[in-house]
Amino acid sequence: MTDFKNYCIRVLGKVHPRSTFLSIKNYRNNFSEISNFSVVFHASYLNAIKKSKNLIKTAEYSNNNRFNKLNFDLAKEELLNSFDMTLSGYNPLYTCQGVYNTILGSNNKPIPGIKLHIRQGIVHINALKFRKKIITPGIYKKVDSSQKTIAKRYLKKVTPLNNWIQFKLEKKRFDKLTVEHLIIKG
Repeated sequence: MTDFKNYCIRVLGKVHPRSTFLSIKNYRNNFSEISNFSVVFHASYLNAIKKSKNLIKTAEYSNNNRFNKLNFDLAKEELLNSFDMTLSGYNPLYTCQGVYNTILGSNNKPIPGIKLHIRQGIVHINALKFRKKIITPGIYKKVDSSQKTIAKRYLKKVTPLNNWIQFKLEKKRFDKLTVEHLIIKG
């Protein structure tokens, strides 16, 4: 592991395992968008799934010119099935199996909210976004999605999963990360 990865792991390993606030200044994503973020670090992904499931269960179709009721119902059913599989501990649709390694802290327990991408060798943070300010807009390709995919995105927008985000901790990708009076400079 590089010195920067070790530095990030050492700092994040000191953060208490309860949910806490974290901010990232001038984060550059894969599309060259630069943004400032405030997130809840160590938030429970399974709790976000449970809340999302309850919200989607009660969602009802309203006339929408981007997708029809059949695609809405199919999208709703697929999302609910995926949530059930995730909550049961098994989801064959999960595509990240074997992609990440858990990072252990000094107490030899996994550090919640961070993983090491095996192939890239980069530390990734997962968190629940509650504020984002775009400094420089990114360049995004136009995507021509199916009606069902559009319906899934529409449904997810009302759930906590819409705000579940991931950051890559690489030098020069961000200026500063702050959590519990600890600072990581990018």
